[in-house]
Amino acid sequence: MTTPELRLTTPAELQDLAARLRFDLESAGFAPVPPDREDDEEGGVRIFVSADCVHVAWSVHDRLGEAALDTQDAGRLHEDVVCRHETVRTAIHLALANILNAFGYSTRPRGLGFGHVIVPNQT
Repeated sequence: MTTPELRLTTPAELQDLAARLRFDLESAGFAPVPPDREDDEEGGVRIFVSADCVHVAWSVHDRLGEAALDTQDAGRLHEDVVCRHETVRTAIHLALANILNAFGYSTRPRGLGFGHVIVPNQT
């Protein structure tokens, strides 16, 4: 499989890449969060553009995220809800990396936290 050409320099080209990623991830069975609903409480795949790259991340539904956070804040890190939250988040991010790579995208982890960065080739 060949890698898509990612020689992008303009914001419009990055937006086009984000749209292509949404299409490819929809083809793989994901339902990406629409760009105008990035803070959606239902979670899902989030694709957003920064200055020079496109980010892909997954967030769980607020029900699970807030329950896990409440338990962590109470110092009960080994409770089931925290384990479910971490297991779901880890599994989905690993799956996302594999799916993105299968579609020909080169990924690298996002700094802190979970997610992937698709950086356009600079050549």
